[in-house]
Amino acid sequence: MKKIALFFSALLFSMMSFAGVVTFDADADKGNAGTDSNNAAAYTITKSGVTVEVSSGILGTYNNEAHYRVYKGQTLTITSTVGNITSVEFTCTANDDVKYGPGSFTVEGGEYTYSGPVGTWVGNATSVTFAATNNQARATQIVVTIDGEGGSDTPETPETPVTGTEIENLNYADAIYVNDPEFGDYWVFDLYNDYDYDAEDYIYPDVYVKVNETPSKTAINGTYNVLYTEYLTSADDVIATDENAEDFVGTLTIKNVDNEGNYSFKGSFTAADGKTYTYDQVVNVYAYAYSEVDGEPMYEDIELNESGTTPENPDPENPENPETPAGEVTFDADVDKGNASEDAANQTEYTVEKDGVTMVVSKGIIGVYNNENHYRVYKSETLKITSTVGNIVSVEFTCTANDDVKYGPGCFTVDGGDYTYSGPVGTWTGSATEVVFTATTNQVRATQVVVKIAGAATDVEDIITVELPVKVLNNGQLMIISGENMYNILGTQIK
Repeated sequence: MKKIALFFSALLFSMMSFAGVVTFDADADKGNAGTDSNNAAAYTITKSGVTVEVSSGILGTYNNEAHYRVYKGQTLTITSTVGNITSVEFTCTANDDVKYGPGSFTVEGGEYTYSGPVGTWVGNATSVTFAATNNQARATQIVVTIDGEGGSDTPETPETPVTGTEIENLNYADAIYVNDPEFGDYWVFDLYNDYDYDAEDYIYPDVYVKVNETPSKTAINGTYNVLYTEYLTSADDVIATDENAEDFVGTLTIKNVDNEGNYSFKGSFTAADGKTYTYDQVVNVYAYAYSEVDGEPMYEDIELNESGTTPENPDPENPENPETPAGEVTFDADVDKGNASEDAANQTEYTVEKDGVTMVVSKGIIGVYNNENHYRVYKSETLKITSTVGNIVSVEFTCTANDDVKYGPGCFTVDGGDYTYSGPVGTWTGSATEVVFTATTNQVRATQVVVKIAGAATDVEDIITVELPVKVLNNGQLMIISGENMYNILGTQIK
């Protein structure tokens, strides 16, 4: 089932909005208000079958930030024609129940809570009305989650219930960097149970995932939007996502857990059958690049250059001295919260220190967005990174959005060194004990910050080079042959 032709199949989709989550961003989604308007009026915005209607308000700009304004005593109604609404999340311009904050809203039915600038409603309905009862409300973003079923508040039970399915028994993964001169470079991940080398066939299950971002060619850590997925339960049975979907069909988060080539793959996707499939396993990764030259397939091994950590071995490069950094310090928003300790929704300065490297945010939040922790740096605020253990030579951000859109790495500017970004990843290189990033054009949200320190490399001596015969399998894996035995790239005997 796995053929290289898959890499060039029709997997380019228009990035409209519906795949379970519809996001209204006041910077871009203006509906019948058109451009920014300062006239109080009713306005309507429809996107991917979801409509936001304000009885009286403004789509305008305040403090250089566009927002949806709902006047006191007026309503904001959200309706869906593509499935029941199960949650609504507002990101407001003020905190809690002060003027403009999410606490200005009241709603009948479901459950509505708020903390800091974020208000969250959960329930099950095709229409939800929020009343600005206590004060005017202003939101820069509204995220609506749909159950994907369509229909009324009490949809009929389908003949085959739509339930979630967890994919298990994944043990290995190919990370394939596809060089496509027409569509650009992109990653494909092929996760599978095992491979029968005698029959030259997969042992199922097998999950093939194509993502939209084009990150570093030598690093796969990060969170991706999924464009297309195939879940093979056998050689003949394939559960696939809709090739004609108008938006992302799922998400995939990858984290390196050690220095042995093992990565955590945590993903979910909604298939064409309407069911949601999930997987959350640690697998061994082999990475290579694929391209075609004069019609002939070309393969190039890739050595991923990112280090991983585990609770048992917080510093794999220096296991006997974990207090000394090994050239790289990774800040993970899921675990490294510094003086914020637990998820904090208060807009304030926060500091996170790890292995002699300190991050200080002048104003922001370590909080949860779309069930994912992140470091939030507000527009016009700064993130300062300092080191007491050596010069900083690179900083890499993994953000929740791409390029220079809101929350993406392109919203940062920095004096000194060289700063570039591609997709959700921003990279600074230089040499300094202190680097200051300013969220100049918009707010930035990062799930991970990797800081590399100079002078931690170890000299390698007495290297012996041995030439061995190799074999490239149909799936692109490189096997080393020694006599009658076969070994994978990590030296594990396969046959």
